[in-house]
Amino acid sequence: MQASRCTAAAVPAAPATNLPRCRRRVVRAAAARRPAASQQQRDADRQQEAQQPQQLGLTPLQKVATGAAGLLASAVLLTAPGSALAADTAAVGTCLLQNCQAALAQCLTDVTCAENLVCLQLCNGRPDETECQIKCGDKYSDKAVETFTACAVSEKKCVPQRIDEDAYPVPPDSALDNSFDLSNFQGRWYITAGLNPLFDTFDCQEHFFASPEPNKVFAKINWRIPMSDALTGDQDFIERSVMQKFVQEDPAKQPSVLVNKDNEFLNYQDTWYVLAFKPDNYVFIYYRGQNDAWLGYGGATVYTRTSTLPREDIPELKAAAERAGLDWSKFTITNNSCPPHPPKAALPEKLRVAAVRRTAQAEYELENDLRSFGRGFTVLEKDLSNKLRRTENTIVEDIKAVGQVEKKLEQTAGKAEKLIEKEVEEVEAAAARMIRRFEAEAKMGPWINWIPKSWRPVIMPMD
Repeated sequence: MQASRCTAAAVPAAPATNLPRCRRRVVRAAAARRPAASQQQRDADRQQEAQQPQQLGLTPLQKVATGAAGLLASAVLLTAPGSALAADTAAVGTCLLQNCQAALAQCLTDVTCAENLVCLQLCNGRPDETECQIKCGDKYSDKAVETFTACAVSEKKCVPQRIDEDAYPVPPDSALDNSFDLSNFQGRWYITAGLNPLFDTFDCQEHFFASPEPNKVFAKINWRIPMSDALTGDQDFIERSVMQKFVQEDPAKQPSVLVNKDNEFLNYQDTWYVLAFKPDNYVFIYYRGQNDAWLGYGGATVYTRTSTLPREDIPELKAAAERAGLDWSKFTITNNSCPPHPPKAALPEKLRVAAVRRTAQAEYELENDLRSFGRGFTVLEKDLSNKLRRTENTIVEDIKAVGQVEKKLEQTAGKAEKLIEKEVEEVEAAAARMIRRFEAEAKMGPWINWIPKSWRPVIMPMD
């Protein structure tokens, strides 16, 4: 990347007693038409049912919790192996109910988090299931999503980590460009080509870099996520932005290697490898990373000063890709035209289209014996509210106890942390000031070229 990198299991089928009344009649009628089974066959059937108690014994609340496991692919572009999760969905649901009750309850009552659950459930069984789930995480992200993901993945480890160590191997030293100069990698850059469609090929990837200290660079990463209007389905987009810090850990021997680590959320860590570098023209980066949900994701991006990839640079970039074992033909040229939001439809027309869409949704809900709890969120009705209500008092008491312990720990360790935080904040503040000036310069367009670089800090100070 790019954007922050961060699966839903198929919910086991409900037993016949949970089917709608009309379906139960059909089941009974079909059973009546079947010839009587032999005693040996009946014994075999009972033995098979006894070996599958978890699948047949899931309550609707456990099914919701199991489906909520799919949320863990959200936000920073994260996923767990679908096969492993599907093989043990009951264990995941049980783990969430036992260890993440408060986070799960908060998620179910949060609109964004709930919409994410629905989005992930719609990905189940699709050929592009993993890609679909990651896109759900791109679209729906807030504090409730992060809290639930952190509990289920990092703190309680309800979801197994996906292992793809060989998918994006460390490139050979001969493929790196150690002429890379970090001081030249500042100001505004665009991602104009990307390898991994999950992370690298978003629209409008305008990034700003600042290096307030030697061997460190801060990046303000911006990108767009395609979205559709909740009422009409019209296409639009949302904008995302995140700050990241990269460090040259061995600038003398490997200036082309930048590391982003020591991140609290999912303990994610990315390593960038500079494959090719032309000052004030392009920086070709290959990356690989890991977090608590996924070990071994990766990709590659081309940064250029211009918003489109210069065609004359493609032969050099293709050669650099080959040295690293990459196929340039698999890269996608990005769209950095950054058009404005499309005009909004008039409210009467939106309401008319929404009514049609809502009618179709209502028919689906009735067919599946479901109940709607608000915009875009549908959940199984039976047992949910009662079970959540019975656990509410226990959750509140647990939260109070944890809060008291945390307060004591904060009082004993506060002074040292404040000193460290102050030093870090000073560096981050300096980077933020530099990025604000770079953004101001970018907004001036070609007029900025009329101002000598030595005058710019005076005309547009960073303070």
